Amino acid sequence: MKIGKGINWILILLSCVIAIVVISSLLFFNHKKHDAEAVNTTTEQVSTTSTTTTSTTTTSSTTTQDSVTTTEEKISTQEEQTNAKSQKIDEQAILNGDFSTLVGTWRNGLGQEFTFDKNGLVNSGNIEKVSMGNHGTIEFSVRSGFTGYGMSVYPAGLIIDGLDSDLSKNRLTAGQAAPTSSEQVFYKVD
Repeated sequence: MKIGKGINWILILLSCVIAIVVISSLLFFNHKKHDAEAVNTTTEQVSTTSTTTTSTTTTSSTTTQDSVTTTEEKISTQEEQTNAKSQKIDEQAILNGDFSTLVGTWRNGLGQEFTFDKNGLVNSGNIEKVSMGNHGTIEFSVRSGFTGYGMSVYPAGLIIDGLDSDLSKNRLTAGQAAPTSSEQVFYKVD
């Protein structure tokens, strides 16, 4: 009688474990799908902008006013493309200790700032460990005095779980705990 009850408990426990594994797998793959959709949406937007500029260039030869407008649009598109290229984060370089793609000041909605030069953080501690996160983030372990904190870099298009942020821009989060509001997300300001 006791053996039968023990087997029943084992079967119930095994069923629960299988259900948890299946649900976790579904959530993980759904998160990956959302990341891929965000990247595809950003790519489609850039593609649409390029197509619009090209068609405007074709019609601009009719009048001088159209020509001026087209020139301004071409300059704007070139600036956007340059910004997109300069926004590209070089993960491999960062993993090798070259922080050039992060150089500048990063500020959040609370007014807190981090400044990077090509060697790392300027005055907010020393980056001791750099690694790639599970979802495409770049993870830093930062030592500041007797304590430390973590920092995560989110390349454009990558979703920050639980927070609304501008997917068209590179972002970073930092602290001893995960951010709880969009104001805690850092964006590059220069």
